[in-house]
Amino acid sequence: MATPPAAVAATAIAAVALLLVLLGSAAVLMISSSEAGEDELFAAAGEDVFGSDGTVPAMYVFGDSLVDAGNNDFLSPPAPKAVPPNGVDFPNSVLWRTGRFTNGYNLADIIAQHLGFKMSPPAYLSLTPLSSFNLLRGRDGANYASGGSGILDITGNGTIALREQVQLFAETKASVIRAGLVDQETLEDLLAQSLFLISTGGNDFDAFDNGVPMSQAPEFVAGMITDYLKYINELYKLGARRLALLDIIPVGCLPSQLAVTGSDGDCDAGGNSLSLMFNSLLRTEMSKAVVASMPGLKYSIASLYNTYSDMIANPALAGLREVKRGCCGGGKFNGEVSCTMASSLCANRDDYLFWDLIHGTQAAYRWAVDAFFYGPTRDAEPINLAQLMEEPLSMATAPYSSI
Repeated sequence: MATPPAAVAATAIAAVALLLVLLGSAAVLMISSSEAGEDELFAAAGEDVFGSDGTVPAMYVFGDSLVDAGNNDFLSPPAPKAVPPNGVDFPNSVLWRTGRFTNGYNLADIIAQHLGFKMSPPAYLSLTPLSSFNLLRGRDGANYASGGSGILDITGNGTIALREQVQLFAETKASVIRAGLVDQETLEDLLAQSLFLISTGGNDFDAFDNGVPMSQAPEFVAGMITDYLKYINELYKLGARRLALLDIIPVGCLPSQLAVTGSDGDCDAGGNSLSLMFNSLLRTEMSKAVVASMPGLKYSIASLYNTYSDMIANPALAGLREVKRGCCGGGKFNGEVSCTMASSLCANRDDYLFWDLIHGTQAAYRWAVDAFFYGPTRDAEPINLAQLMEEPLSMATAPYSSI
């Protein structure tokens, strides 16, 4: 049986960590003899192409296709892949396929840019010994997200479920400790200053198209939240102290949903009710969980639901013109066929809210992220992302757990 890509990546990073342990004493001698700065020494290992301006040491990304930076490129079918023309507006300097389910930068990229990074940290499964070097210093971070995945293990056949993504982060932290490039106290401080970003939950609603009756929605959503908080608590135990959660978009307004309901463009209230139910319960239960078991955690729940709803209600607010039809796809509202090279493709992509039958455009994501950082509580609560990142945190001692 073939070894899963996630296991291969974990093994590779562990191997690099072991090599760095062996090289550690030599590196110390180099620093002592040359009195060179740390950055000068490590620059020889390769340019920090994902690095920030130094304000935030790292960013760790978990979730689904709204933030996937290419992990699914390394997964076997039936895991979905962001084939061209996905990435059509990504910078020309990037020669490889972007792995992003949009026309340019995705939500993780744009949030990272607000923190001073050039883009999202690299997809975990793309890491090589060279590109994992800064990760093993507690810098830059990694993107564990997988398009099509969900909170529940049953969601997203062939993708990396949230449970496994958190486990991969635990393995990453263990590798950093083994590498010995930073001591335990420094690592915990670096993690406390880093941003942990999660976008997940929408794909789990596929269960209602596959036999789960809507009458069971309250129990189903409550189960999703229970599992979600369990994984968030695990990240907390592993050192997360700044957490940004993206709530679920108004799924009843997606081109795919408009095409199914036969609507003339009005959002489906039934689909939106699922998003509202999840988003409301997430806020309630997250507040309780922080008080009960995660002291010292700062968090923000950024509202994709409200920012999307605002763009749909008033497109000009975000400089958009088309908020019902996808830019790339086929069928009614371009919501019946996925985006491929054979699809129709709009020329004026910055005018569109939706890139394809599900995902947003880079333009829409930029407007939403601006609201997450600088908007009122309607856009992000209990604090916005700018407030989340504005003050240093001291790391409260938390036991390491490997799940």
